Amino acid sequence: MHVAVTGAAGRIGRVLLPELLHTPEVERVIALDREPPDFPGAATLPADRYDLRQKDLAELTPADLTGTDTLVHLAFQLMGGHGGRRRHDREWVRRQNVELSRAVFDSAARVGVRQILFLSSAAVYGPWPDSPVPLTEDHPPRPRFAYAEDKVATEQALADVAREYPELVTTVLRPPAVVGPNAHPLLQRLARGRVHPAGVRAPVQILWEEDAARAIAAAITRRAPGCFNLGTEPAWSLRAMARHGRRLSLPVPGVLIRALHPLAWRLSARAGDPGWVRGLDGPLVLDCGRAREALAWAPRVSTPECLERLRGHGKH
Repeated sequence: MHVAVTGAAGRIGRVLLPELLHTPEVERVIALDREPPDFPGAATLPADRYDLRQKDLAELTPADLTGTDTLVHLAFQLMGGHGGRRRHDREWVRRQNVELSRAVFDSAARVGVRQILFLSSAAVYGPWPDSPVPLTEDHPPRPRFAYAEDKVATEQALADVAREYPELVTTVLRPPAVVGPNAHPLLQRLARGRVHPAGVRAPVQILWEEDAARAIAAAITRRAPGCFNLGTEPAWSLRAMARHGRRLSLPVPGVLIRALHPLAWRLSARAGDPGWVRGLDGPLVLDCGRAREALAWAPRVSTPECLERLRGHGKH
């Protein structure tokens, strides 16, 4: 099996590549990104096992995917990404996320790629104050902010391509916030810190980055079609996460968070898209039964273990 990975130098890509290289069914990994992925041993891997192709997603051609069995599409503008000031240009971000993804899916299908896996997000469900607990994959997407809207639109773009190529296997994974050493700085601060939105008790899920990589590897080796929720257990409120192993936490009024976060976003991409703040008042708990059955996957790192590892108390 030859697997191409877009966004290979990204936060999840850096964890996924070693996982794929240790997967017996995967003979060759093609890493596609504008920068070389940074992971142990990358520099010494033979070319017939690991093929690094440095290029922007817009420069990708069908030739780059010829001979590939599976495409794992990770490339996406997450919380600003490489866009600099352009992260504030909604149309530019949407083109990067949706239109470029559509072009990549079409190129892959035309050269005979057998499976396309798209890493979507649990954010496609909202969250909203009236979101059901738990959410199954059959629950209709209700995006609440721009990033989630683009994930939904990209899922639809993949479905459109699949209708044109009935033999193509398409897989969509919907994880919640992925945490770990490679996570976005905002997620790191939230998981390590004592601050939480005051009065918010809605349960949410997180997922350790290596568990996310394992789910991707399982989905492609099993050629599993369809959509799969991912998430660790138990589901905790942000207050419970902030208080885990501590006597005290710092509640911050939601109105203050909503007022200050857009300013921080204007100054630094590290603050994260303000749209995420809109989902703080709703639960985001996923039913992961389908992934357990079809992928034989279950998270190995629990919610408290995720927090302990991020705070330096655990080993991994």
